[in-house]
Formats: sequence, C-alpha cells, structure tokens
Amino acid sequence: MKQTKLWVRVLAIVLALLIVGGAIASVVVSMAEEAPLPRDRYELTMVWLENEQALQVTQRLVYHNATNAPMDRVVFSAAANCYRRESALNYENDVLYTVFPEGYAPGGIALDRVLVNGETADYGFMDANECILRVSCKIAPGKSCEFQFDYVLLLTRNCSLLGAYDTDVRLSGFCFQPGLPVNGDFIVNTPISFTRYTETTPADYEATIVLPDNYAAVGTGVFTSETQEGHTVLWRFMAENARDFALSFSKRWRTFERATEHGVSIRAYTNVRNVSSYALDTAEAALSLYEEWLGAFPCTQISLVQSDYPVCAVDFPGVVWIPEAHWLNREELKRDIRFALAQQYIGYRAWTEPVSDAWLSDVPCTYLTLMVTEELEGYDAFLKELNDIVLDSIRITLPGGLYVTMSANLMTREEYELITLGRGTVVMHETRVAMGRDQWIRAMCEFYQMGLEQQTLTELDFAEAFHRATGGDWEGFLTEWLFNVDDYLEQQVEWYE
Repeated sequence: MKQTKLWVRVLAIVLALLIVGGAIASVVVSMAEEAPLPRDRYELTMVWLENEQALQVTQRLVYHNATNAPMDRVVFSAAANCYRRESALNYENDVLYTVFPEGYAPGGIALDRVLVNGETADYGFMDANECILRVSCKIAPGKSCEFQFDYVLLLTRNCSLLGAYDTDVRLSGFCFQPGLPVNGDFIVNTPISFTRYTETTPADYEATIVLPDNYAAVGTGVFTSETQEGHTVLWRFMAENARDFALSFSKRWRTFERATEHGVSIRAYTNVRNVSSYALDTAEAALSLYEEWLGAFPCTQISLVQSDYPVCAVDFPGVVWIPEAHWLNREELKRDIRFALAQQYIGYRAWTEPVSDAWLSDVPCTYLTLMVTEELEGYDAFLKELNDIVLDSIRITLPGGLYVTMSANLMTREEYELITLGRGTVVMHETRVAMGRDQWIRAMCEFYQMGLEQQTLTELDFAEAFHRATGGDWEGFLTEWLFNVDDYLEQQVEWYE
C-alpha cells in the first residue's frame, strides 16, 4: 500500500514537471514567434574618385521580410538616376538655373552587378527614368537575404541634392534603398526638393569613405576619421535606427564644436567668417528648450553644414545642410537651425510618412520654432515671425483645390510653403490659443512619445495627442481649421494674432 502511494506521488511529480516544462517551452516558442525582426543593415564601402568626379560604391544590405507573405522581388529606390535625364529633374523652372548654374549635364548610377545571397541576380529598372530598380529574390516571411550592389555614382557639377560644386560634395538618396512593402507592393517616392521624401523602414548603417587628406566629411550618425598611407583618410559612419542616410564632404570648411550640458555634440562646418559661434549658440539654446519640452535629444551629435544647395535647408538624421546665403543672413540661419532640430524629434525619430503626411512633421516643427522665438526673444518677435509665415497664405484663394494635408508631391515648392506651412501654422496657432501654451507643448510631447512606441504617426495620433494632453476631444476642432482657413479671406487681415 505504501509502495503504491509512493509511485503515485512520483508519477504526480513527473507529470507536474512535464506540464511546467511544456508551459515554459510554450512561452519560449511564443516569445520567439513574437520577437521583432532585427533592423535591416547597410554596409557602404566608398572611394572618392576626385579626378573623375565620381564615387565608387560597394553596397551590402541585409534585408528582412517583415511581412506575412513570401517575397519574389524587392523594389528599390534608385533616386540618383533622376540626374540621367533632364526631364526627370525634380525642380521647377524658377529654380532650375539656380541649382544647375552651369547648365544640365547627365549623371547617375553606372550599375555593374547585383548579387542576392552571393549569386548573380535578375534585376531591371522599372520606369522610363530608371529611378526604380526591381531585384528578383525569394524571401519567406520572417526571413532575410543579403543584397550586394557594385556601382559607380557619376556626379554632375551642380547645386542640387546630389552633386559637387564649389563648397561641397552632396550625397543624399545616392544608395539603393528598398521601398516600403505594403499589400504585396512597394512604395517608392520620387525625390522632392523641398521636404523629406524617402520612404523605407528603420535600418542600421555602417559606411566608410576614403578621401584625400585635405577633405573633411560629415554625415548621418557618429563618425570618426583615420589617416592612411598615400595622403588619404578613412572616414567611418555608424548610424542606428535611421530611416535615411546622407553625407557630404568639402575642402573648404572650418570645423567648430561644442557640447551641451546633456552631452550632445553640436558641430558647425562653414567657411563664412564670424558666424560659427552664433550658429552654435542658436542651436544650443533651441536644443535646451526642446529637451525641456519633448525629452532627451534623439541624436548624440548634430552637424550644421554649409552647403551649395540653394533651395532651402535640408535636414537628415543628425545632419543639416544650410545654404551659404543663409549663413550670411542670421535670421534665416536661426530659423533653419530651430526647425531642423525640431524635425530630429518629429519627422525622423518619431516618424511621419514623408510625402502623403508631410504636414504632420513640417507644420508642428514650424510652430515649435515660433515657440522657441517666443521663449527667447519675446511675444512681439514671435508675432512678427508668425505673420511673416502666414499673412500671404490667408490672403489668397487656394489654387486647384489644394489644402494643408495634401500630399507634398502634388504641390510646387511655392504652393507647399503657402498652403501647408502657411495655413498649417495658422491651424497650430488657433489650437494653441484655444488650449493654452503649456497644453499645446504637452500635446507635442505626447505626439513625440507616441512616435517612440510605434512605426508611423498618423493624423488620428495627432488628434489623440491633444486629447491626452488636455482631456478634451480636438479632432473636430482640427478638422474644422484644416479645411476652413478660408474664413480669414473675408476679413482682409493686415496683422494676424
């Protein structure tokens, strides 16, 4: 009888252990299934061919299929090929001469080969301008493969988003980036000259470039330099969780650097005399406010770079290209820096769709720059800057049925500045007046924090951020103002408050 009880007890213990072990195994399997895929990883190895005005590139990309369906291809942006034909250039006639002062000359990508997992791949350009590349592959859901591209980037002498001129060599949109996979297809945006356009998933970048030792380089991420034989320098860039990558280099810059009290390195690259301290002061003061309002700055270093690009300031994660003319105009320089620092928060770290929802980044960041003006220079300076931005936009009838939230690729640069930035800033101001300054700032903090928790911020998230900040329902208020700024037309506004 005692032996029977003993065996029953042993059997119960064994069954209990099996059940517990099975439960643990089940949890481990479940966690493995739910664990997110690692980020895509780029490796870019580049050599500057100074005499040929070209860049030799080997690009490797470990790409992860994060969808629930097998892929038989990946579609890449080949934006650099928009320089292959004049008809593909993304500039209106009024600025075409400014960005190509010596006239158009063809450039773009000379693609040598494409490999998938070490094997020669089937690939081809999909459009007439050769700005979209399709590469055949087999990637199961949740699996990865490695692409390799060997090519030479032929740069033209220009002041465009990609090229070489008197001050700097500019490289943006120069490498092959996979489009965003949506419902079995890929979103690949064509370049836009006045706002962000790259649409891809977050990735880690490791890039190296060999330059003559009389060049300085700057770009996305943390970067270092190492002198080599033959009067050359190896520059290395490391960027994590970035949705875009850009770099530039020059023989003309002088470099100035300062660290903030929270350890952010601010660097200025310019040859304009007596302006570097002003740029660093402006960035440090604005960054201090943004950290107070939104939280820790999302980059360990931010670089302010004098560039030949003349259309507007252009920012990428951790680096901002500012036209030389703006370095000579302190008011323009101040606005560029304040806006670019805000967009490192909302636009890059907290991500909004760059074309279809461009306003979700550009409009709040424009108003945040005004809030910095108010804080540092007073309410009168704030009102003057506000009126500079909005007066023209509320005095005109909108052309062609365009409105604030319209996709950026449907507008010219002038329309975007008038409608999206101008009228969008009116909407931000009316919202701020209705809820109060502190609650508006709290809403921007909520919006930013929501972006840290999810892939893409939407219009519904924007309204939800105001709800969380105030406890009220702001969706109807925002919708009313976004589409009814025309009410001001009947008032013949001379000064807007």
